[in-house]
Amino acid sequence: MLKMFFAAVGTSMLSVALLTLCCRKLYEKILNGYIEHNSRRGILHYLFGGTLIGLGMIICGSCPGTVFVQVGSGIVNSLFTCFGGLLGTYFYYIFVHERVSLEKLSSSSLVLRCICDLFHIHSVIVHIVFGLILLGISIGLEFIFPWKSYLNPRLFIKGTLNLDEALGHFLGMAAWLPSACGTGVGLLQFCFMFFLEKSLGISSAFTVFAAQICHIKKIGQSLPSLNSFAYELKNHVSLLFALGAIGGSALSSRARCVGGCMSGQEISGMTHLLVGSFIIIASIFGGGIIFAFSILLTNNEWLFQNL
Repeated sequence: MLKMFFAAVGTSMLSVALLTLCCRKLYEKILNGYIEHNSRRGILHYLFGGTLIGLGMIICGSCPGTVFVQVGSGIVNSLFTCFGGLLGTYFYYIFVHERVSLEKLSSSSLVLRCICDLFHIHSVIVHIVFGLILLGISIGLEFIFPWKSYLNPRLFIKGTLNLDEALGHFLGMAAWLPSACGTGVGLLQFCFMFFLEKSLGISSAFTVFAAQICHIKKIGQSLPSLNSFAYELKNHVSLLFALGAIGGSALSSRARCVGGCMSGQEISGMTHLLVGSFIIIASIFGGGIIFAFSILLTNNEWLFQNL
């Protein structure tokens, strides 16, 4: 998962650097929109919410993004995870949202500041440096910790396989290189920003789907925050992205790509270099790791060598 994650964030950062050089005003618009979207979340939201996501990932074996891949692969338990996510969305917007939403934070708030602004370094330089470092770490991990079922050794013997055979083997692998899959996810960031003027994210698909009930006028009026997700193409793109993940997973169910994790706050937030997003990613991994080790200590059947 770390290989995929580092590659996705690294490529995403390089995509932002390219977009900034080509269309700076467009990226500034996207960044300001992303900051506006997070302007009512304080540091406790990031710490508590991130920790809950980490715990959920250990319990369910997926994050809000990869659960759609599991659905497409025919994993029955993923349907319960999706149903739980939908119920959680309704619970949040009916009972929690209005009680925990803060007044709009100042743009000078730490969680809404970009790292490049804090250290007074040009954003393109930071994106390129971070992007290359993270991508390099992902590729390096491929050599240090190779996955046992990636490639057939015959592919490395010159002349033993022609191009058609090699391609057929590649499409039929039990798993593809996580760094390659992560790079593909990172490239999607550029497509989302350039064509849709929004950041990459899939977990909001639960919110968009749940919001469709707001087309009933009385419900929409009683849940104004959820109602805002019921309309406009930009909202429905998240839902289409989720359906695409399900369809793509179904088509490649005999060639599982990678069991990694992707999320708007993790990949997009870190790509925008927001301090708050670095806090939430630390909370997600920290909560997940702590909970996983607590299970390891109490359940002998849950061992790393069995994964």
